[in-house]
Amino acid sequence: MRRSEIVVGLDLGSSRIKAVVADVRDRELPEILGLGQSKSDGIEAGVIVNMERAASSIREAVTAAEESADVEIGRVAVSVDGEHIKGIDSRGVIAVSRSGGEITRSEVATVLDAAKTLALPVGRAIIEVLPQEFFVDAQRGIRDPIGMSGVRLGSKVHIVTASKQAVDNVTRAVRRAGLRVSDVAFKALASGRASVSEDEKELGVLLVNLGGGTTGLVLYHSGAVRHTASIGWGAASVTNDIAVGLRVPLTKAEQLKIENGCGRAATVDDSPVEIPSVGGRPPRETSRQMLAAIIEPRIREILELVMNEVRSTDYWGRIPAGVVLTGGGARLPGIADIAEEIFGVPARIGLPGRVSGRFDAISDPAFAAVVGVALASMETNGVSRMKTDTPLTETVQRVRQWVDSLL
Repeated sequence: MRRSEIVVGLDLGSSRIKAVVADVRDRELPEILGLGQSKSDGIEAGVIVNMERAASSIREAVTAAEESADVEIGRVAVSVDGEHIKGIDSRGVIAVSRSGGEITRSEVATVLDAAKTLALPVGRAIIEVLPQEFFVDAQRGIRDPIGMSGVRLGSKVHIVTASKQAVDNVTRAVRRAGLRVSDVAFKALASGRASVSEDEKELGVLLVNLGGGTTGLVLYHSGAVRHTASIGWGAASVTNDIAVGLRVPLTKAEQLKIENGCGRAATVDDSPVEIPSVGGRPPRETSRQMLAAIIEPRIREILELVMNEVRSTDYWGRIPAGVVLTGGGARLPGIADIAEEIFGVPARIGLPGRVSGRFDAISDPAFAAVVGVALASMETNGVSRMKTDTPLTETVQRVRQWVDSLL
């Protein structure tokens, strides 16, 4: 198998680091060849806090993926996340100089590049440029201008920006693990690529990725990304609430959440749950209902923060396709019901799609991001995304434009 037919996605979560190897010979339905994961160390709320530990965790996950797929991995596409992620809209306009005024891929690439020419605050970097629509002279709302003719071509885009330092540190950690970074993608957008259908994007849908330390969101409407953000609360805060409320270590609290947790207290029975004690004391007992009563308020708080973020946009009330929940936090039973109550629209758990393979993980919302990162590296829908093999401080924000086709 040629090296160009293999893509590797790496998801740097606050709880788990995941790596996926995919064969993309069939670009319509790539095949998952191998998976690897490790306990996340040195990463908190989506950012690197200990370089050596993060690099070690990355190497462990990638080694497991190499053994699973029986391939050698040298380059990876990697996710970035954290409260430093900010989305903004921008516009670009160019004169069409080609004879006859015909618009080609070259003009589209140039007008998207023009939209990136904006004054960013110091310390910010562009990681993704997502077309929303194009303008040809006085005609607006064009999705694909290639082949049309005109004098002026304009673009309206959504740009995802991140802290240069945060992305720099991710790149350095990956390199310290003996790997090269081929692509950088926003984690929530990656989850959307893997789990949200084109019909949902067209109608209007909200993707909510409930990670360990962060919750990312992407709002789609009329087939394009309209808003992105990342909130500094995630499923790890639920684990912490359980640890404090039941006086157990975090590892035991996580186990209780996974094995007996539910996001909606009204739907669980009062069956007993054994709580391991500390300091040599005998085990105690609580109920599944009590455990759910600890979990539900935090889940509601996180989803309400997401709702407040969406309300700040022009697209509140314009998501009739509902809410798609991904990430490890989406595994909690009852969480979709809570989302429906808060947002007032249907909600579902988003599973990684657009791929095949024999691994159970492709049916797990926690793997939506890593599958989406792999898909992003083969994407050909007009998206401009950061591609880098060296830290940003060394490359001075090198963002390579690549446009093969359009939405």
